[in-house]
Order: sequence, then C-alpha cells, then structure tokens
Amino acid sequence: MTILGKTATLSNMKQSSCFFSLGFFGKPFLLVLFLNCSCIGNKVVTSPTAFQGECLQGLNFESGEDSFLADSLKIGMKLQENFDDKFIDMAIALNVVDDLENYLIEDLERIEKLELKTRIFGKIMKMDIELHSLMSAIDCEEEKAEQIASFLEKELRKKERNLTVAAIITGAIVGVGTGFILAADNSRNDWPEYIGIAGGLTEVFLGLSILRLDKRVAIRHSKNILRDVYESEDRPAYFPPSTWYYFNSKNNNNQEVSLKDQLLERWEAYNMNDEGVAILFSDGGEYSPELLKSRSEMLDQLESQISLISKDLLYFLNKIEAIN
Repeated sequence: MTILGKTATLSNMKQSSCFFSLGFFGKPFLLVLFLNCSCIGNKVVTSPTAFQGECLQGLNFESGEDSFLADSLKIGMKLQENFDDKFIDMAIALNVVDDLENYLIEDLERIEKLELKTRIFGKIMKMDIELHSLMSAIDCEEEKAEQIASFLEKELRKKERNLTVAAIITGAIVGVGTGFILAADNSRNDWPEYIGIAGGLTEVFLGLSILRLDKRVAIRHSKNILRDVYESEDRPAYFPPSTWYYFNSKNNNNQEVSLKDQLLERWEAYNMNDEGVAILFSDGGEYSPELLKSRSEMLDQLESQISLISKDLLYFLNKIEAIN
C-alpha cells in the first residue's frame, strides 16, 4: 500500500504517513542528524604533544651569576670620557668594567693587554651564545603555538565541510520529497508543508551550527615566558643574567626607554585586547586558534626585541677593536 494511492482509506493514510515519515523522509533526516552530530564532537581537545617539552630544557642560570650588577657602581672616569652610555651599559652587562679600566692603561704591557682583550672577547662570545640559546627557546614555543593553531583550524574546516554537506543533503531531501508528493497531485496530503518546515528548521540549525563552530585545545605552560617578561621584576632562571640586565636597562638608548618597555607597549596596543587574553599570562588553559596566534605573535615580537641586543653587542665589539 502506498500513500500516493488515491483510493486509500483514512486509516490506511495514517499508517502510510508514518511509513513515509520513517521511510522516505526519516532515514535521510537521520543521516543529516548523524552527519551533524558526528562533526560536533568535543570542543576541547588535549594537545597531542607537550607544549613546552624541550624548548626551555638546559636553560638554567643561578642567581649568583647576577653579581655583574655591581659593575654599575665601578664606572671610572676613563670609561666615561672615552665611551658613550650604550658602550658602558654593555660593559656592565658583560661584567668587564674592571677589565676595560685596566685595558685603557697606556703603559700596560702587550701580553697583559692581550690577556685582557682575550678575556673580554670570551665574555662577548658567552653572552652571544646565551642570547641565541634564549632566542632558540622562544622560537621553539612560537613554532609550536603556530603548529597547534594550524591543527585546530584544519579540524574546524573539517567540521564546517561536514555541516555544509549536511545542509546540501537537507535541501535536496526537501526539494525531491516535495516534488514527488506534488507530482502525485494529492490535494489532501499535508506532507509537502511538513517536509518544508522540517527541512527549513534543519537548514537553519545547520547554518547556526556553522556560525557557532568552535574548537579549543588545552595546553600547559608552567614556565610562561610572556608572563615572566610582562609581570616579573626578578630575572627568570632560564633568562641569561647579562641579557636580562640589558633588556631591562634604560641606559642604552637616547629615549631612555628599555627594550622591554618598548615591547610591552606594543603588546598592550596590538595583542592584549582579545577575549581570553588572561590565559596568555597563566599556567595554561583552553586556547582557540586565534589566541594561539596571538601567543605566537607575542613570542615572535619578544624574540625580535631580544635579537636587537646582538646589534649592540657588535657595536661594543667594534669599539674594543678600535682601541689602540
């Protein structure tokens, strides 16, 4: 018996209507719901790999290495007369103030001068290696943030594609089903209206689902470089003492604004207006792709700002080479 038959009784019409709802319309509709439910999934996933892991391993500088700060109290007249503030500030960072004072003694023997120069160059090399080691660790975290953001975006595109397919199937079901029923010319059949309403509601639901797509990843970063740079006055253990001093000093440029303060000003202007920004300065949390990109951008800016110290280190080296 078919619902399209014109001789069906009222009782048979009701039974046939139930059959239609499950057979003709119900199964595709269940398929649509299956596709929709299968692409919703869990909105929060755990990072497949450790976020920090190897990035900061091996970077640990004891507090006793901050003794170079006392050099700021030993600046003699010779250094002040022969060099600018940028050079002197780098000398403090390198802990070579005493060596430079001795190096400037005119009647110093050649061997003694060579020993002093070798010691100064050794400290320059050490600072340069420490500086690039820190930059490598920051770059490591930056690349991981970008990688996880890319992973989440791929997952979101997959969900969006599934929902779009479900919406297309729904539209096809509504169109074909309505066409069949109208072709039967059964004026007493209300199924075209039912199909239209159900299909319309389903497409609205799918459309809203696409607009509300969300995927986040839970990651941990107990050693938070962004937080330590933004909030901490004390040097983090993984930050080289010489780099931390020079990064915070206001004495190495004409504007009397430290490299750190310049960086924080840009962070506050461009990166700290987004929702959920508090996670960036916490021990971790649920990151969206956008928030991961913000973290990556801030880490990239930090790395770039620290790399400027290399330029001043070269300036210091050239000044040493120019001393007769």
